[in-house]
Amino acid sequence: VEGPRRPPGDTEFTDIPSKARLMMARGEDEARHLARSKGEWSADAPIVLIDSCVWHHSFSRNVLRHLALAMAIRIRWSRLIEAEWIASVQRARPEIPRSRLLMVRDRFRSEFPDGLVPDALPRPGVPRLPDPNDEHVLRAAMHAGATIICTVDRRGFPAEILGPLGITAVPPHAVLSECIAKQHARGAAALHAHRAGLERPSLSAREYVDALKKSSLIENATLERQVLRMLARGGERARERTD
Repeated sequence: VEGPRRPPGDTEFTDIPSKARLMMARGEDEARHLARSKGEWSADAPIVLIDSCVWHHSFSRNVLRHLALAMAIRIRWSRLIEAEWIASVQRARPEIPRSRLLMVRDRFRSEFPDGLVPDALPRPGVPRLPDPNDEHVLRAAMHAGATIICTVDRRGFPAEILGPLGITAVPPHAVLSECIAKQHARGAAALHAHRAGLERPSLSAREYVDALKKSSLIENATLERQVLRMLARGGERARERTD
């Protein structure tokens, strides 16, 4: 399976200064080196189908992107999911040109060649969901062989329906928490790279953790402390490289 390709940058609507780009590239190179030294994709790297409601939020979307670049997860989506999140952002942020959203879409397609799931037509045996408009998400997850649907609309994907299919619907914070717990080094590399790419504004470790909390990516004090320690250790290693 082909891994993610090297991205041109992290921010979506602004240019990245060279210093931030260099820091980000180092973090992503470290993540790739770690993954490849352990045999490319880890057995613990699940296939995660990302729902459009998660794509809508830039910060959450980019955290998941960096987890995928670090090969901690394998992200999947469909053309219909793309259309839904782009339309959602346009309704909420009409000042953002559609062309820029299409650039974000195309960047994900380029970075993750295996990420875009072919359109899956309705077929017998696919269970009905409370909202028929969500069924394309389940079809895409089944087609991709995903074990996780990352969504903030868990009520739309009841456990009693997804369970027999071997699929679980979880919010983004659960994906991050599992990566930190089961793939600590790759999760750490992903967060370091993501933070390094944030330039407008740049964030201290404390500010970055607060941003994760604001985006509902950290839901408990234990994970908050873990991430702060990870960022502190990463900062120490970065200073050692420059000494």
